[in-house]
Amino acid sequence: MKENATRNLASFIYELEFDSLPPDTINKAKEVILDYIGSLLAGYKNGNRLSEKLIDLIIRNGGSEESTIIGPAVRVPLINAALSNGVLSHVVELDDGHRVARGHPGVCVVSSSLAAAEYLKSGGKEVITAIIAGYDIFVRISSSINPSHLKRGYHTTGTCGALAAAAAASKLFRLNAEETANALGLAGIQAAGLLEVTIDGQMAKVLHPGKSAQAGVLSAILAKEGVQGPRTIIEGEKGFANTMSDECDYDLMFKDINKKYHINDCYIKLYPSCRHTHAPIDAVLNLLNENSIDAFDINEILIKTYPTAISFTGKIFRPESAEAAKFSIAYCVCAAFLKKKFGLKELQPDCLHNSSILALTDKVRIEADPSLESSYPKTKGAEVFITLNDGRNFCNRVNLPKGEIENPISQDELIKKFTYCTDYYFDDERRKKIIDEVLNIEKIDDVSNFIALLQK
Repeated sequence: MKENATRNLASFIYELEFDSLPPDTINKAKEVILDYIGSLLAGYKNGNRLSEKLIDLIIRNGGSEESTIIGPAVRVPLINAALSNGVLSHVVELDDGHRVARGHPGVCVVSSSLAAAEYLKSGGKEVITAIIAGYDIFVRISSSINPSHLKRGYHTTGTCGALAAAAAASKLFRLNAEETANALGLAGIQAAGLLEVTIDGQMAKVLHPGKSAQAGVLSAILAKEGVQGPRTIIEGEKGFANTMSDECDYDLMFKDINKKYHINDCYIKLYPSCRHTHAPIDAVLNLLNENSIDAFDINEILIKTYPTAISFTGKIFRPESAEAAKFSIAYCVCAAFLKKKFGLKELQPDCLHNSSILALTDKVRIEADPSLESSYPKTKGAEVFITLNDGRNFCNRVNLPKGEIENPISQDELIKKFTYCTDYYFDDERRKKIIDEVLNIEKIDDVSNFIALLQK
């Protein structure tokens, strides 16, 4: 399958049709659109310095009014709308992901799709098809080059995300197979994303999906105009797989293509933090639901999890910013314990500097658990042990956090999350209309009318 891998993926994108898609896959696409919009609007209200300055810069620079930055509801050039929406939808870490692909497809793919669809006045069926194609490209390429890609320090959201965004945009621009291969090549040479940003300068991580979405749309536009990219971008001697990983499983890349759609495998996040923190948060909240435990009585909190989680989120204990807190198992667990929940308010300054939370983080110890590592990424778990001063012990183990397909959230829970994310932005009547529109988006002839509905 290695030979002509790029062309074969391009053919898959070109040939994919809405009428061939299973109902459960179409429904999942609607759910990820709703989840994306909620995450983006939460990000608009709770952005960081980078997202705020970037959006301000893009708006001040103006240009053709082609597509909307959702949130501020300002129309800007198409590629800048894709960039802005990619940044805003990732900034609070509530966007979806895929545990085998080790990344976040939605912020790249949906950002690219909605910006392009508004510009092109595409219909809802076209948007759904483009999103499903983009997710599939993201997961297929990412899964085939990981874990080597991750171990080298690459962030799939920034690397594979560019190819995925190009796939979605190519579908909406109605590129043929050859043009789509060119778009993938053009996106591949722009792909970038280094995981150093999870260790220091976490604020800048939001550029990864934003630049991916922008690169994807730009690549489709250029390919439509006859610009040629490397049409062996994935399998070439100096291409994506050879330069960004030690090995590539091409059989996995093409396994069940046109039969299994990987958007169905993506998780939904309930906490605004790195996914590696979610199993420990679930575990400590389970303990609180089952037991009466006073923080003053705690002698130690031992958290066991897989080494990959520790490498991303096990080194920060007293975060100095919300961005750093999202990558701190210790902080997330202690804030969840004391507040009995973990949401956007637990990342505000009054919580970050809360003396009780910080004192509790001093009692946290984090250890690698080989049993959880050996099963990663089939499981993504953690075990939390709380030992009290009087010697009593409490323990809870979570193999997969809430939101995974094996531990799913209901549509009602998704709507509850959407309401939580957009409570400040829409009244109940407007919110209900938007939910109804998303859940019936295949009936919309012009998505630009739906985007207008999102304006406050």
